[in-house]
Amino acid sequence: MQGIARWLAALMLFATAAAVAQSGGYTTLNPPVPTSNDGTVEVREFFSYACPACAAFEPHLSAWVAEAPEEVRVVHVPVVFNESWRPFAQAYYAAEALGVVERIHRPLFQALHVEKRRLGSEKELVRFFAEQGVPEDEARAALNSFRVDMLMRQGAQAMREFRIESTPTVVVAGKYVVTPRSAGGYAEAVALIDRLVRQEIAARK
Repeated sequence: MQGIARWLAALMLFATAAAVAQSGGYTTLNPPVPTSNDGTVEVREFFSYACPACAAFEPHLSAWVAEAPEEVRVVHVPVVFNESWRPFAQAYYAAEALGVVERIHRPLFQALHVEKRRLGSEKELVRFFAEQGVPEDEARAALNSFRVDMLMRQGAQAMREFRIESTPTVVVAGKYVVTPRSAGGYAEAVALIDRLVRQEIAARK
């Protein structure tokens, strides 16, 4: 029993040290996760094309990104909570590797959640890329590339570092964790992200 008690005490201590403190619609990572030291404020979105809430959130976030302060650096991380989500994470990284994220990102959400298409296999994704003007052989090679495999591993590591439990989740400056649920809605989440970004910019001056 003493061993169990010590184990429980250690677990509680760890949970306290790594806790996130709820405050004003967001949580605070403790300790924060280091981000780039290039002077920008990182806005890191964890999402999946398979996630309906991410599809609903995407237009709100994209509209904000288009008008965001120049000090902002946006990073998108496709997450894999189960194996059925893996092909969609590969699709994002393949689009990134090919430099065609703008051609793929919103159309893939549209195809999955509005058109209700089945795109969970490599063959289906290659065909979808081709519809967006990407040659099939290039799409297939990118999906199976070492670079995409490496980015998948880095994405999984980022999920652990940032302690991601749901999508969509946005982390500002490696510190502030915002979700539509915590903020009270999609528009509210974007407004909160904007406030936290501007707060961070002001604090660095």
